[in-house]
Formats: sequence, structure tokens, C-alpha cells
Amino acid sequence: MVTKSIVVVFLDGVGLGAADPEVNPFMHVELPVLQSLLGVSHVTLDMAGTITDRAALLGLDARLGVKGLPQSATGQTTILTGQNAPAAIGKHYGPYPDQRLRAMLDDSIFKVLLEAGQPVAYANAYPHRFLDRLRRGKGRLSANTQAAHRAGLKLRGSEDLQAGRAIAALLSNDFWPEPEVQLPPLTVGQAGAQLARLANDHTLTFFEFWYSDMLGHKNKRAESLEILALLDAFIGGILADLDLERSLLLVISDHGNFEDWTTTKHTLNPTLTLLAGAGFESLLPRLHSLADLKAAMWSTIFDE
Repeated sequence: MVTKSIVVVFLDGVGLGAADPEVNPFMHVELPVLQSLLGVSHVTLDMAGTITDRAALLGLDARLGVKGLPQSATGQTTILTGQNAPAAIGKHYGPYPDQRLRAMLDDSIFKVLLEAGQPVAYANAYPHRFLDRLRRGKGRLSANTQAAHRAGLKLRGSEDLQAGRAIAALLSNDFWPEPEVQLPPLTVGQAGAQLARLANDHTLTFFEFWYSDMLGHKNKRAESLEILALLDAFIGGILADLDLERSLLLVISDHGNFEDWTTTKHTLNPTLTLLAGAGFESLLPRLHSLADLKAAMWSTIFDE
């Protein structure tokens, strides 16, 4: 019987940026769920450290004492292993993990929880052609997905989407890339509720959203605003269906990018980090950088 659970929504490339409408997409869209949860008008760097009785907003250090712009592979490896990955290999590196980082990922939070007898779900659904490439040893995997695969977690497909046991990359089922697959209609709010229900059977439920980083690199401003509104509704769906007396929601990221329209590269900004639900207050003094997240998740699950 699972007595505690954590739901992680990983947003690739989302930092906390300046409260400047010329720079930051967060200044241009209403986010009713996040604004109500945090009691803020905008989710920006000057709001980092906001704590309410329901949630907290933090900005975590992604630089980790290493020169250069933080990158996905080292940032994600740091999050999942608690090891300072860029310091270990001497630089920020990405987007995909090399052999050194893949070896580090064998100590991921996924693997250590499984070894401790705790059920873990990697909630992303992948099309059959991706899963086929992976079986042939051809697929390129983010550090998050690489860690899940190396830990032996199931990588889910369209059958899991049909059964309501996975989440599509773009949240709703509308953009699934296999037209021959018949999927039930699903709003982004319903997708959030679906993720929360998956958490009923797992100690850790992890969902990776990569589209934010792609939009940041391509500087697609109109789409960025649409995605922010969808993510807000998705988080609202999670919170509405998650038992917040026994479950913790963590929204985290690996580096900045999306929050700054003045560049198509990554940024030095701290990463957006949202905590809500069971025990979130006790974690706040422990969280300063990406390297603190694994230990925080472990301590929440095992009351340490």
C-alpha cells in the first residue's frame, strides 16, 4: 500500500525570468491556477521565495559552480542523481547524455526507488516508431528518458494512452502522431487529472514536457503564450484530482530558456520550481540547486 506519492512535472528549459514584458512570456498571459495558488500576478524571478499555505515558488541554481550556459543532459542528470554532473565531467553538456552521464544515471532516483521496492511510473507515451527505434538501439533519449530506460521502467505507448495510463507529449490527445490510432478526446485539464490518477498506484510518477525548450530555441512567441495557458490548465487538472494530504506535486526544470525572448540559447536564470501538497514546507530549506532535488524526493517518501 503506497502511503505517500510524488508527482513530478518536468518542464524542459523553463527558468524564472525578469518581470519585463519585452523579455518574458510569463508577463503576457493569465495563469489563473498558478496565480491563485501562489497569490502572485506573474511567475517571475522577483516572485521566487513566495510561500503560501498551499504552495511555494523557488528558483533553483542550474549553474552549479561551472562556467557556461547550463544544458539539458547535465541538468537532468544532476536532478535525477543528486550529483553535480557538470562539475563531474568538467562542463555543461547536452542535449543528450554521453557515456559518462549515462553511467551516472544508473544511480537515478528511479533506480534507487525501484531497488527500495517502491513503484515508479514514467508517464510519457511514445509512438510505436519511436519505441521500435529504441528496441533496435537507434533512439536518442533525453537524460530523463535514458534514466527511466536504464532503470527498467516501462516506456509507454498508444495502448497506455487509450487506457488512460499515460500522457501524450503535448498533453491532450489531439496531436498524437499516429493517425491510425484511435484515442479518446482529452482536454489538458483532463490529462492532468489522468496523471494524478496514475499516481494512486506509484510512489513516484514522472512526466517530461520537452516542448517548452523547443519553443524557446525557436523563439515562437505566440505558441509560447498558448503553451503557458495549457500548462496552467494541466497543473490545475493535477491539483484538482491529486490527494494533497498524501501527495506532493513538484514542477521542476533543468535550465532557463523559454522565459527569455531576447535569446534562442539557454540562460543563466534559476529554474522554475513549484511545490504543492503534502510536506512541501519541510522541503523548502533543503532546496537551493538542482543537486538537491533527488535527496528531497527521497526524504519525502521515507520521512527522513
